[in-house]
Amino acid sequence: MKIIEPSVELIDFIDGDEILKKIERCGRVCYQSQPKDDSAEKFVRMLIKRGHESVLEHVSLTFHIICDRAIQNELVRHRHASFSVESTRFVKYGDLEVIKPERIKFDTPFFFDWQNAILYAQNTYEALVECGLPPEDARDVLPLCLKSELYMTANLREWRHILKLRTDKAAHPKMRFIMNQILGIFKEKLPVIVEDFQ
Repeated sequence: MKIIEPSVELIDFIDGDEILKKIERCGRVCYQSQPKDDSAEKFVRMLIKRGHESVLEHVSLTFHIICDRAIQNELVRHRHASFSVESTRFVKYGDLEVIKPERIKFDTPFFFDWQNAILYAQNTYEALVECGLPPEDARDVLPLCLKSELYMTANLREWRHILKLRTDKAAHPKMRFIMNQILGIFKEKLPVIVEDFQ
């Protein structure tokens, strides 16, 4: 068993100015207005403030996300996003990579109980495969904290929706951790898209 940290990586090259110019161009057709010098950021800000976010759908971003299976199961519910997900059916697992819940602290009885449950699941999985059960059936004993790797693509409007939901204090702590990383990338690369977020 190996405990790993969840992570996020933006895989697209981002030219924030060009993205804003594209959104501006798409949005100005609605008003039949012409862009002015350096007007893209101001125009996009105005669109978002007015709730005219459909123009944000013309730009999509893809993130490489490492999380656990439970969080992955929540992420794929966002039906306006596209996903490519590590398959437990076709991957044969050896030493399990897992993500520890942040509420379970090392050197506590909870940690040792959690660790023992993971090791038991790993041993059971390996024994089932050794006995000839296909990995696609043996996977039924794998824990929800098993590391999952996925690519997630969504347009900017959908990312705003996802980030509003999944950075909220009511969201699961592991989900908030992932989404706050994505929000941080937006704040760095395309701040006008999320500047109205708290």
